[in-house]
Amino acid sequence: MSVTGQRLRLLREERKWSQEAVAQKLGISRTAYNKYESGVIQPVRKIKELAAIFGVSADYILGSASDNVEADAVPKVHRQVRKYMDLSDNGREIVDITLDAVYEREERRNNSSHNEN
Repeated sequence: MSVTGQRLRLLREERKWSQEAVAQKLGISRTAYNKYESGVIQPVRKIKELAAIFGVSADYILGSASDNVEADAVPKVHRQVRKYMDLSDNGREIVDITLDAVYEREERRNNSSHNEN
């Protein structure tokens, strides 16, 4: 197994995702994704998508970087957006309602503190 394959497998297993789940996110077959993990082929055309899905740098997946630099490679907001996109429609609706409520509360708080000054 190649370094790229090992890292893809590790990243996938850390998230408890199946090969099928990752393949669907990439828009490819499970068989094609399996070839990435087994090292039969390199994910040249899908490397940026894989990096975004797993929240790591392309260099890490390809073996050019020795450390998983998730925190540096992808800001927290990108990780949060990725989580949001993985939610069901109902889950996203709950997040939207909560975000709107918190935002409105903060906006009212900021407006009242500006009016006091």
